[in-house]
Amino acid sequence: MTFSATIFSAHLDDAVLSAAAQLSRPRARVVTVFAGPPPASIDRTRWDKITRASSSAERYAERLAEDERAVAALGCASVRLPEPEDQYRDGELDQRELIAKLRPYLAESAEIWLPAGIGDHPDHALLRDAVLAALREGPAAPAVFVYADLPYALRFGWPSRATGVDNPPYLDVDFWINEELVACGFDRSQLTERVFELTEDLKRAKERAVLCYRSQLPALVLTPDDTRRWQSFFRYELAWELAVSGQ
Repeated sequence: MTFSATIFSAHLDDAVLSAAAQLSRPRARVVTVFAGPPPASIDRTRWDKITRASSSAERYAERLAEDERAVAALGCASVRLPEPEDQYRDGELDQRELIAKLRPYLAESAEIWLPAGIGDHPDHALLRDAVLAALREGPAAPAVFVYADLPYALRFGWPSRATGVDNPPYLDVDFWINEELVACGFDRSQLTERVFELTEDLKRAKERAVLCYRSQLPALVLTPDDTRRWQSFFRYELAWELAVSGQ
């Protein structure tokens, strides 16, 4: 089967938070890379303590169930790789092995979507670099897009080029987004921006999916209690098409 789009997700919630518009397309697939269980030696990590988990093992099982419900809400295919995420690793990840594991998923899709790495999470950066390396080493690349990592890319709100409204008097969100992309290693001239304004139906579908991640939302400062931020979150998604010569 050829997928219309393969969306690579670092963790069990990233693709739904950042690229639900793509996951909702016919024959779309999410590949969650760092979806492996915590080792038995770990009781509770710092993040799992922040989110009030009883144990990392219990929270992992809960997050898998959350992700199952979220993916079902959007109706996309799902693959989870058994790589441990940063909080569960006790050493460096073998980048060459990761590239080899990702390569088979590239040939099965008309489009490849990967995180930009905004927010500086090590797993997002590892995944981004591994996918780009696999694309460079492979045959002719499909269309490649990098998506803005949400909610991290919303630190200052949506850029004016998404909303069509000027930046506030003392805040240039567009400049900050551009600086973040450069910090992530991208040549801005090789990126063509794509703004996806979510329809009412897609907003509702994404909200149903996002609400499945109840164990993570409070720590991400993303809950319906903050009405303004919550409603703003569902207005758009932001991505950039990467020129093949820029990979």
